[in-house]
Amino acid sequence: MKYSVIDISSSNISMIVAEMNERFTEIVFRDRSSLTLLHYLDGRALSSRGIDKVVEAVADMKDKCVSLGVDVLYLISTAALRSIDNFEAVGAAVLNRTGVPLNAIDGQKEAYCDYIANRFYNAYERAVLLDIGGASIELCDLSEKGGDTVRSLDFGVLTLHQKFVDKIQPDAEEAKRIKKYAVRKLDKAGVPGEGKYATVVLVGTVALALYDLYAEYAGADRETGERSMDYKKFKKLADHLLNGRDRSKLILDVAPEKLYSVGIAAVVAKTVFRRFGAENIVVSDRGVKEGYLQLVTAGQEQGAFYDFAKEEPIILPAQATAATSGEPAAAGGTTSKPAAKARGAQGGKPAAKSGARSKKANGRAAAKQGKTRPAKTEEKVVKSAKSKSKNKEKSQS
Repeated sequence: MKYSVIDISSSNISMIVAEMNERFTEIVFRDRSSLTLLHYLDGRALSSRGIDKVVEAVADMKDKCVSLGVDVLYLISTAALRSIDNFEAVGAAVLNRTGVPLNAIDGQKEAYCDYIANRFYNAYERAVLLDIGGASIELCDLSEKGGDTVRSLDFGVLTLHQKFVDKIQPDAEEAKRIKKYAVRKLDKAGVPGEGKYATVVLVGTVALALYDLYAEYAGADRETGERSMDYKKFKKLADHLLNGRDRSKLILDVAPEKLYSVGIAAVVAKTVFRRFGAENIVVSDRGVKEGYLQLVTAGQEQGAFYDFAKEEPIILPAQATAATSGEPAAAGGTTSKPAAKARGAQGGKPAAKSGARSKKANGRAAAKQGKTRPAKTEEKVVKSAKSKSKNKEKSQS
């Protein structure tokens, strides 16, 4: 059984594909493409061009799922997309034009997914997880049983850019205001100070970009060993990203898709590291997607998904109701009958693959993705898909 999870963030759209059997899950494919939402905002709403970009990116990754033989596809969005004013319109456009339903993940759930994907780091001394996102920052105490201590802060690199930065990258004065704002938010959220944590585990695409910049700047080996950073060297990198003459060249050479975000992320990360007096800084390549996949396949989380065998979306009743009423769709809820059947009867585990998908079915799925239809509600999309399936059965009989 193959699963895929696609995540829409503030600066990219990323995907994992996992092969699952009875004993373990193996990530067999990763992909990421640049998609900076900041370029397509009209006030607090995503422009029509921005919606088109999101739809195109999802359709492209759905194509890749077809070629990789994926059975079930989950599409999630975290704070960067969830916080825009026309989120429901974006979700409806993606569903109508690609057939893929969108699941909104709130801050607490995002932090918990990070925890699930990285809980093995609890072997480190007094470890805390830090996820610097586009519109939120998540902190989770990895030493707590079950990730009980979770904090989701309502700001990120995208909101900080809009609030404090006039040009592409922050200057020294703007960085001071960002730091002051971050400290105030950390204090208000009750985030502890020095002595509580010794190890910070950075997760997310911005974290990976920061590590690549650190490795290039400090001369570390990116290919071997654990991704770890020395605080003093990282502090020099953060200062260079604010004041260095060739800072733009460094970013463009190493992480061009993060041109707008890494300077701000470095300021926030340095502020958090200093607050904790971090002795160890580790960067993980596992995050929300991996955690979300573990939760849905274990039956601990329910989400709408695209079923490639049926060639239709499987949408939770709560989501379909919200879509037709104009209210935001919930990330959880009661699993629909098709979704329950897909997962199997024992402990939420996925059912065994019923048979190989025909080349003809794959071709039909791929051909549908690039077509744009008139806007429909999610309820109509589901009814249309079910009607099509019934007609097909009649013609076959």
